[in-house]
Amino acid sequence: MAIGVSMILGITGTTAMIYSSENVRAAASSKSDERAFSLAEAGLNYAYSTLYNAADPTMPGAVPQRSETVDDGTISWWGTLDTQTNEWTLTGRGSLPNPAGGVPIIRTIHGRATIATESVGTDNNAIWNYIYAEAPSGCTTLSNSVDVNVPIYIKGSLCLQNSAQISGLNTVLQVGGTLTLNNSSHVGTTSVKLAEVHVAGGCKLGGGALHACGPSDQVFSTKPTTSSTTGLEKPAVDLAYWYANAKPGPKQACTTSTGVPPAFDNDFLLNRSLPAAVNLSPALPYDCQVNDAQGNLLGRIAWTPGSPGTLTISGTLFFDGDIVFQNLVNAVYVGRATIYASGTISLQNSSTLCGVAGCDSSWNATQNLLAFVAGSSTDTVGFSIANSSTFQGAIYAVNDYSEQNGTSVWGPIIARQVSLENNTQNHYVPLGTLLGGMPQSSKEAVSIVNEPGSWG
Repeated sequence: MAIGVSMILGITGTTAMIYSSENVRAAASSKSDERAFSLAEAGLNYAYSTLYNAADPTMPGAVPQRSETVDDGTISWWGTLDTQTNEWTLTGRGSLPNPAGGVPIIRTIHGRATIATESVGTDNNAIWNYIYAEAPSGCTTLSNSVDVNVPIYIKGSLCLQNSAQISGLNTVLQVGGTLTLNNSSHVGTTSVKLAEVHVAGGCKLGGGALHACGPSDQVFSTKPTTSSTTGLEKPAVDLAYWYANAKPGPKQACTTSTGVPPAFDNDFLLNRSLPAAVNLSPALPYDCQVNDAQGNLLGRIAWTPGSPGTLTISGTLFFDGDIVFQNLVNAVYVGRATIYASGTISLQNSSTLCGVAGCDSSWNATQNLLAFVAGSSTDTVGFSIANSSTFQGAIYAVNDYSEQNGTSVWGPIIARQVSLENNTQNHYVPLGTLLGGMPQSSKEAVSIVNEPGSWG
């Protein structure tokens, strides 16, 4: 009996000892497992950080395999890029010695991120704050009582004739060539000086010699006149792209319409095929809309006659021909859109097209904005406004711009050459965010988007 009792007690003690040892080893293993998992999470974070700080995250080697030794283990991380889908698979790994001996304890974590590119505007888009003349040759001339009190940038040379002047406390003048002042023309006055004057090639009075610009030339600026300009360049226009992608336009007809909307094209070729100038403000109303399959509005042009009539606009539109407003048209536009013409655009004979009734300073370009793009490269003048007409909006002409005879324009102008004559008025209006269809310069920027639900 004594021997039996001793054997039972021995077995019980051995079992308790084995159980206790197993618990100790299990606790140690569980602790090491949690620690390896934490190291793996740190590795994955390192992988994401490496990707976000890479000089070029679109390169397959942007996240190479790396490791770091810590007190009780090792952290490793790396990434692989699927060049077909631009998707990164990022990996973090934690490794610790096994407290029970044998193979190390290893935990691995994955995550994914997608690479995307987007166009981001450059500083050159500040050109939409100016009357800008690319002026490849000759001299941009302002004459006959023209008073420009808006920022003006002449890439070439500028000539002021008769009583022409550039004025305004907040006006900036930039001239990449020379500035010639004739007769009684002047830039600012002793009492109202321009904010800034930059003339790269110097000034001269009449046929005099060139020299540094200053008060002796009737050039007055709050800041010292400098010979450096900001180097803005006329942005390129892509007529072929917008011919193919405008909504509505030659390649995208109205999905819903009422009345008789104007024609966008005549033969499905970019060749200025419309036989007559497009009249966007006829006697009868019309409505043309382009919607996607879900009913979302992609573009629209609609006209409601009246005094004034209402031109409702949205998106980017393209007409393969000329556009004209004439014969006392009085219209207010509602919405924000860019309208292309492959030919010329003109406002004539006391026509008004404004973003607000009254065509005054209450116009808010962040709410209503119409940008015209005159694409003709064969006509000397691509955009013209004359004879007491008024326009509020943005103007871009591939070739020249002409403004004459008591006209009033609110907003920026970009053209090859600019002509302002006979009592014209120009008003500066900040546009805010540019419309998608407006010619502008941009650069490709890379964005990294972590994929939700990809952790595992």
